[in-house]
Amino acid sequence: MTFENLLEEYKVLINNDLKVSYLNGPTSLVETFDYVINSNGKRIRPLLLLLTSKIFNSDIKKALPAAISLELLHNFTLVHDDVMDNDKIRRGLATVHQKWDLGTAILSGDMILSVSLNNLIKNYPKHHHIINIFTNGLLKVCEGQALDKEFESKDSITIEDYLNMIDFKTGCLLGMCTEIGAIIANVDNSISNRLREYGILLGRAFQIQDDYLEIFSNSNDMGKSLKSDILLNKKTFLIILARQTVPDKIDKAILLSQDDFDLGIRMIREIIEEYGIKEYAKQKISNIFIQANFLLDDIDYDTSEIKLFSEYLSNRKR
Repeated sequence: MTFENLLEEYKVLINNDLKVSYLNGPTSLVETFDYVINSNGKRIRPLLLLLTSKIFNSDIKKALPAAISLELLHNFTLVHDDVMDNDKIRRGLATVHQKWDLGTAILSGDMILSVSLNNLIKNYPKHHHIINIFTNGLLKVCEGQALDKEFESKDSITIEDYLNMIDFKTGCLLGMCTEIGAIIANVDNSISNRLREYGILLGRAFQIQDDYLEIFSNSNDMGKSLKSDILLNKKTFLIILARQTVPDKIDKAILLSQDDFDLGIRMIREIIEEYGIKEYAKQKISNIFIQANFLLDDIDYDTSEIKLFSEYLSNRKR
């Protein structure tokens, strides 16, 4: 079986289980749950968890419920993030608060989180460590989002500040996937800890890559609105570097985007290319993926498939 076929096989398992995760409840919640879950998600987090567990020849059925819970947790964050950023599009569809209303979106996000945690408790009643990882990780993800919001009103954010924020907001969740996938396979703590660090680095590369694509891609490719990060003054990797290099020029371009987004984003792209920030960001992303894979070299198991997954993520266009 090719690696691509393996991913498709796993996606079918994931999607089938997601569809039956919440069937009985108020019609309004069942409808929004189906709407969120059946959208065109990439399923990166559950795939990562299943591939991690597969390294150790663990029964895939043991890891699948955890993979479902982590994907549900991710979707909870998306629904609430869209509310906070007032985004209109997610995965090529109207966001929940846009299609319904603000209250429905908040309640739906809460419900998805509850389903996620209940699913984990039901399937791993003796694995208290997994529940602790989940709840501690949830707190870190919320703290990362809080930092992201705080940064919007701050003029001076360093790359170190930014990396700390994305390690919480994005890296932590991927680190939870790899750590929990390893724990379910009953491996030593030293290995599960190393895999957690691998996942955090994947998340770091993934988020910087997302920052890059939100400037140099388009809404159709990404399946979401790309305006909010600029209009909300988000401190992304490329914008922070641009402010360190040519603060007056980039601030002028961002200000212009408030009135004419198309013209403003063109100017932002030109500045980032002219001053070498685009190439630097691409190299940084590549280096972090390499650094992540390096952590796998000391694991005395076949990690070739999960390294292929790193390559799969590094080549993504959305």
